[in-house]
Formats: sequence, C-alpha cells, structure tokens
Amino acid sequence: MAESAGDVRERVVFEGQRVFIIANAAGALALLVFLNAIWPQAGAVTLKRFVLYGIAAFAAGAGIAMLGYVVRYFALNRGQASAGLFHQIAQLWIPLIAVACFVAGMVLPVLGGLDTLSGQPERPGTTQTVPGKKR
Repeated sequence: MAESAGDVRERVVFEGQRVFIIANAAGALALLVFLNAIWPQAGAVTLKRFVLYGIAAFAAGAGIAMLGYVVRYFALNRGQASAGLFHQIAQLWIPLIAVACFVAGMVLPVLGGLDTLSGQPERPGTTQTVPGKKR
C-alpha cells in the first residue's frame, strides 16, 4: 500500500529528529572520553573549560531534540498536524536549535584548544633564534 506524501514527510522528520538526538549524544560522549584523557594533565584550564561547554551544548541539543517529540505530540493532539504554532515549532525551530547546539558543541572545544595553544610558553631546552647580524 502506497503512503501519502504527508506520511512520508512526517516519517522523514521523525527519523531526522532521532538523528539529532544520536548525533548530539555521540558528540557529548566523545567529548567526555576526551575530557577524561586530558583531565589529569596540569594546565590547559581553558581547554578543559571549553570541552565542558561543548559537552553542555551537545547535551542541550539532545534535550531539545527530545523535546521535539513532545511538541509533535501536542501538535497532533491539537489538530495542527500540518499547520499552526506547535507544528512550526516542531518542524522548524527545534531542528534548527538542535543543529545549532551540535555546531556549538563542535566549535567550542576547538576555540578552547586554540586559546590554550596561543598562551603556552616555550618548551625548556628549545632556543629561539632571532635573525640578525652574525658576530
């Protein structure tokens, strides 16, 4: 039996929401493993802080994507399966915010790492040569 175009679209959005949850949860898990590896090391406080911010962003993205199921349920109960405020929130704003949280979770640890690299002192035992006249 052939499904209608509305049913197919609803199924694609439903599966897409599941992808947002899985992607954000996997990102948070990956950053937790990375944080476990860098936590015992001295220094790199900025990197650790931004990794924690990234974990929070991924967790917020997963939570917001899960909230999409609740909003979709309210939209179906109010007869707003294809129009209305709840439909707009479930179809447009929640996926957009979940993607924004995913991007923030990816970018924040990188910014923390770049900030940590720029403030590192020279390693002991290395010399810095300054171009100039030879004596």
